[in-house]
Amino acid sequence: MDDTGPRASPVGAALVVALGAWAAFPVVLLLLHASHTHTTITGADGLIGADGVLGADQLQYLAWARDAGSHLLASDLFTFAPNGHVYLEPLFMVTGLLWKLGLSLPLAYLLWKPVAVLALAAATTAWARRAFPDRLGSQAATAVLALFLYLPVAALVDWTQAGSSTLRFQLYLLGDELLGAGKLWGYAPSAIGLALVPVALLCAERALDPDLGARPAHRAARRRLNRRALLLATLAALLAAWLHPWQGITLVLIFIGLGVWQREYGGIGLIVPALGAGLPLAYYYVLGHTDPAWQLAAHYELVGRLGLPALLLGIGPLVLLGAFGLRDPGESIFEQVLILWIVAAFAAYLLNDAFAPHALQGLSFPLAVLVVRGWRRLRLPAVLAPLAILLSTVPGLAYQGRKFVHAARSHAVQYYLPAGDQRALRWIADQAPPGGVLAPVPFAMTIPAQTGREVWVGHGYWSRDYFVRKARVNALFRGHERPAQAQGFVAVTRAPLLLSDCAHRHDLTRELGPLVVSVHRFGCARVYVVAGGRSATR
Repeated sequence: MDDTGPRASPVGAALVVALGAWAAFPVVLLLLHASHTHTTITGADGLIGADGVLGADQLQYLAWARDAGSHLLASDLFTFAPNGHVYLEPLFMVTGLLWKLGLSLPLAYLLWKPVAVLALAAATTAWARRAFPDRLGSQAATAVLALFLYLPVAALVDWTQAGSSTLRFQLYLLGDELLGAGKLWGYAPSAIGLALVPVALLCAERALDPDLGARPAHRAARRRLNRRALLLATLAALLAAWLHPWQGITLVLIFIGLGVWQREYGGIGLIVPALGAGLPLAYYYVLGHTDPAWQLAAHYELVGRLGLPALLLGIGPLVLLGAFGLRDPGESIFEQVLILWIVAAFAAYLLNDAFAPHALQGLSFPLAVLVVRGWRRLRLPAVLAPLAILLSTVPGLAYQGRKFVHAARSHAVQYYLPAGDQRALRWIADQAPPGGVLAPVPFAMTIPAQTGREVWVGHGYWSRDYFVRKARVNALFRGHERPAQAQGFVAVTRAPLLLSDCAHRHDLTRELGPLVVSVHRFGCARVYVVAGGRSATR
């Protein structure tokens, strides 16, 4: 019986609705807030592209997409330092090409949301159906936990302010990494990459075992792999690694382990999807060791690993319950994959220093299967199962939603722009003299995506000495610099354009003095064209 082929599923339909509602939440909230805040809603549907708690990441994606739309390969626009057009990423490239054809850039990126919703729903449904072919309730529980699991302890310790601030942050980070649906808030590449992992694994299983359940003797007799399934596994692994390299590392390790485990039944063939996942990893390795911008980002992304208390409190109970769901893998490829996925995720977490917690994304998929099995094996009351699922999802989702509401109300991230800022950015994009822009942070984060110009400082990972530069540039635009200091500072940056947004209304004409060539006013925003700046952008 084919349990993994496409067919209508009530679980899949429910997932599409739930994921769609979750994905739409930040967009709807921002639109409502923008409509009450500004007389003119600007940008694509009132948004400029950021729709996650860490909106700077989406603004970076849009900067890459705009640059890719113009050059196919993107460069880092969050620095004046020389760096090349070296970054090729399929999702950003398509987004940039859609923008080049006339579509709004934020809207072009927003179109990936429904794609990610459908991809996650389809992949999770196939995964849950493979784990529990004839049990609709278990399929639903597995799918919900795989996508919406959010560690309740993370929300609890934050709401009660229990433990140290370090522990609270690490639990939040762990919960955020395990929340598969959370990637729909601004991280379309991660969401699609995550969806492709179970696709690659299920296709690899099909490649090794075309009959999905044939006796070992029968399988030994027919060593020929299902080439179509192997090709699909390879393509899914390649794209997953390209979109989210941490998933690529995990897949390579899984394929290696599974190839060894299945060596008597054609496992050597898994070297093909392993190479498929490895190609983008090699590309990212070369970028991180040859391009100055990528070298800088690789240095800044050396985020410390989570402490043992956070890991034990966060996933300890899940691992304990899931242990009761383990089965003797024997010759079962799926059982082997369950074990290998968990082992590979933690191995990638320990081996890769670049933002190591990202390696834990997707861990909820194998854990969900094992937890549901463990619950059944322990014969825990079935009536309590829905309550346990609610406690494992709803409090954390509410906590995540509350966090986004607070971020949207703060000024730490630009989610939309008042009319004056938008007009100033449009003038810089279309009419200003060539060159980069000096602007206050966080407003500077919006400039590369909105104008295609580089900024002196703007992003924590992609701008050198970010916090030092941020403090200095914000002091300038708040009027805290004396004229000699201001002029010396601007001269050192070599920025030909200064942009003061509507949140910084201090007139810099006096401080800049003889450097000012012209001042262009756009309501509450000002653009200063100054002498001595660099004459051309990259």
